[in-house]
Amino acid sequence: MPRAVSLIFLLFSLALIAFFVFFNAINHPFVHDDVVFIVQNPQIGHLDHLLNLFFQSSNPQRVAGVNSYYRPVLEIFYRLEYRLFGFHAAGFHFINILIHVLNGLLLCIVLCRLQFSQWLAYSISLLFLIHPIQSEAVACVSGISNLLTAFFILLTLYYYIRGRYVLTFVGLVLALFTKEQAIILVPLLVLIDWYQQKKDRGGLWFVFSIVTLVFLWLRSSITGAHLLEDVLQSPVELKLRLLSIPRTILMYLRLIVFPYDLHYYRNTDILAPNGPAFIMLGALSVALIWLVKKLQMNSREIIFGVTWFVISLLPVLNIIPIINEYSFILTAEHFLYLPMVGVVIVLALIIKRLVSFQVLVAIEIFICLGLGLQTVYQNTFWRGEIPLFQRTVALEKDFARGHMLLAKAYFFNKQEDMAIAQYNQALTIMKGYEKKAVNDKARQFYKSFIKEIYADMAQCFIVKGRFDKAIDALNCTLVIDPKNVGLLNNLAICYIQQGDKAQAEQILKMALGLDPTYIPARNNLKQLMKEN
Repeated sequence: MPRAVSLIFLLFSLALIAFFVFFNAINHPFVHDDVVFIVQNPQIGHLDHLLNLFFQSSNPQRVAGVNSYYRPVLEIFYRLEYRLFGFHAAGFHFINILIHVLNGLLLCIVLCRLQFSQWLAYSISLLFLIHPIQSEAVACVSGISNLLTAFFILLTLYYYIRGRYVLTFVGLVLALFTKEQAIILVPLLVLIDWYQQKKDRGGLWFVFSIVTLVFLWLRSSITGAHLLEDVLQSPVELKLRLLSIPRTILMYLRLIVFPYDLHYYRNTDILAPNGPAFIMLGALSVALIWLVKKLQMNSREIIFGVTWFVISLLPVLNIIPIINEYSFILTAEHFLYLPMVGVVIVLALIIKRLVSFQVLVAIEIFICLGLGLQTVYQNTFWRGEIPLFQRTVALEKDFARGHMLLAKAYFFNKQEDMAIAQYNQALTIMKGYEKKAVNDKARQFYKSFIKEIYADMAQCFIVKGRFDKAIDALNCTLVIDPKNVGLLNNLAICYIQQGDKAQAEQILKMALGLDPTYIPARNNLKQLMKEN
């Protein structure tokens, strides 16, 4: 069979298998971040003034800082999807799966261009497409930020290998304006040149580096995110994050090889011991070097895979902080979407060297069946916020926000008792954080969460008609925020429901004394005076 024909056949089979593995996610609803970026996005239907998106933050509701978003191409893509599908989530899920498939095909083509054998390129791309670690990026609608960025990165690599430098430039710009993690592109281009032993493109590296720096400057100017300041603002915390990197890398490697406990909102505790991780990572590195020499493998291919993994993982190793709460840093599974390719390359090369081709095919079929079935299962957790966050808290028991998110999901599903139980667990954890906080800024941060928990618990008690419990919860919020007129108004309503109109009147007058323009309190007081 001619090489081009066989490649087309292989690409077609990749697409077919990937669609089959992820098709059970297509009818899932919008969940969590999908709701924020799509359903609750007031600009989602606007296709006018799109150029303005390049001069404003992609999420103005967030505070300025390192976690601010500047992703204009992604925002445009969301709006185009909305124009096609409205708020029908199935269309968004289909596009996610389609782009994921295209990424697998592009990866296969890029590897073939780098002189990997068709079978090896196919095997690596197949594992990339069906691995359950990809579920978080593919089955979640807002995971398209990872898919689309990877698409532009792979397209850029393809054009660079082909020597199409104008299109390489376009791909680089599109990738950067889709998601900031595309800053890995220039190092990947250098890696490609090293692998192909090309030494005459240093000028291109310089140009593309300038483009990346200009993007970072623009992002900083628009969002107020100053990366160096954010990295260095707490030297002690920076040291803890750096020391936790070997542990994070080992965890990621384990997830790729043994992905049995995948879940949303995966965290790493930077206060946990790191010594064993340094020893294990060092031993793993020595073992890999020994194995390469023992099997007389092509060290250039192994170095390519390892370096791909390290480069593409660098932006999310929490050198730049991505902190969820207290000592927990985010080590999300979607961070591995592109880095996993490097690990798969290394493992595929080692297995190929160890066994005959027939055994290799049998091993690959066995592995792909297992991983594919697990991916189908993993997709099911994205069918709603209750199963999604049930999975999270089952595996992240000390993660307060996970309990809060599950509580909210229970509340909106009219399971108030379940919600209250989760809020109580979150409250215990957050109060523990508040006691451990070393400065007032951190203490106030956790107090704001505690206030939110009490306020949400009050809503649960109100729905259940337990106004005495709601009053207790609201009083706890007012200890933290005594001048919150909304909370005072809710407290007054609870007293009205209990028949204590005098107390309700006093509280409403207190609220209006703080903000005479607050209409709900004015209306409630007016109604109360009329009844009296």
